[in-house]
Amino acid sequence: MPEPTATRAERPEPREQDELLPGLVRARVRPTRRAASEPEPAAEVDPVARVLVDVPLAHLDRPFDYEVPASMAADAQPGVRVKVRFAGREVDGFVLGRAAQTERGGSLTPLRRVVSAEPVLSPAVAALAGELAERYAGTRSDVLRLAVPSRHAATEKKDSVEPAPPPAHDAAAGEQAWADHPPGPAFLAHLADGGAPRAVWAAAPGTDWPRLLAHAAAAALAGDRGALLVVPDRKDVARVDAALTAVLGPDQHVVLTADAGPAKRYRDFLAVSRGRRRVVVGTRAAAFAPVAGLGLVAIWDDGDDLHAEPRAPYPPRPRDPPAPRRARGRGGPGGWVRDQRGGRPARALRVGAPARPAAGGAAAAGHGQRGRRRRVRPGPRPAGRRHPRAHRGAPGDPRRAGRRPGAGADAAQRVRRRPGL
Repeated sequence: MPEPTATRAERPEPREQDELLPGLVRARVRPTRRAASEPEPAAEVDPVARVLVDVPLAHLDRPFDYEVPASMAADAQPGVRVKVRFAGREVDGFVLGRAAQTERGGSLTPLRRVVSAEPVLSPAVAALAGELAERYAGTRSDVLRLAVPSRHAATEKKDSVEPAPPPAHDAAAGEQAWADHPPGPAFLAHLADGGAPRAVWAAAPGTDWPRLLAHAAAAALAGDRGALLVVPDRKDVARVDAALTAVLGPDQHVVLTADAGPAKRYRDFLAVSRGRRRVVVGTRAAAFAPVAGLGLVAIWDDGDDLHAEPRAPYPPRPRDPPAPRRARGRGGPGGWVRDQRGGRPARALRVGAPARPAAGGAAAAGHGQRGRRRRVRPGPRPAGRRHPRAHRGAPGDPRRAGRRPGAGADAAQRVRRRPGL
């Protein structure tokens, strides 16, 4: 006989089951999601931040508006690094500016956090990065990877360098160093007086060009302005570094190179961005250094291939845009320094006026005609010289079809002479 089973009415309730099974605790399921907290209010002044996100897509190379929470209002200033929510993920970005309202309708996504309150992107460098990206069909985020070094948190928390008193300017020593170049003393006088001279200097072999550049930087400092010296390689950097130390004294300039290491490079970069150092020497990436009150930009041997960025198209050479465009944008001098290696022609230019190509200056004649191309026609063919095989003559000439005169008749003659025909 089967045992009688309990009916539904006789079955114990869950609480009674817990009492019937002492020592066993029924697991209770906790909610997987937390209750949504109230959104933080926006900043009272300029609650909109225009952020350039680090995305390599060209159609997203534009600022996006984000809401600035009240707790980040003091730190989210133009030029700082931030974290934002973009396309479902957290990405890096730079704050380009703050605004009172947005042109976009609806609510804005708030900033996730401010990575650092250190403003590392100056408005001038941000504008230069946009100009380069537009000219070379790139993105500003790629350009800024060259302009702004990676953050080193331990270095940033420390005071980078102590401010140094300005050095004494020895004008007589500068004039003596430039004595072999007649426009040299006038060039230094323009720099010391706050002018914006432009010049192209063709240095002769054996010239102590690092010492002359150091005196030009000293003249710019005497006019309460900064100097930026861009050279091709590390050996030239070492020579200019030694010359600047001899002319300006110690702790008056910084060296920006890629092989300096992350900590030292970021420390020297902060010294420049904070205005502690106003003279910079380095390789091609130093053209983006945020020098305060830029007054002198000098590029040594602008035709060297080491000035070309391997991750082109931004920028191919510093002479095309970064350094000279920065100088023109800030009212400073733009110039090129050349030596006689490689047979480059020398040019004599007036100091204090925009550069004009001299007669026969083929190496520099293209600077004034940027964006234009000139067709070069070959000279007359020497008498008795045969035309090249790839030559194309005028319409109607049999050479235009890739054949020389009489080629068809010669081929038929060879066919008739074959045996058996």
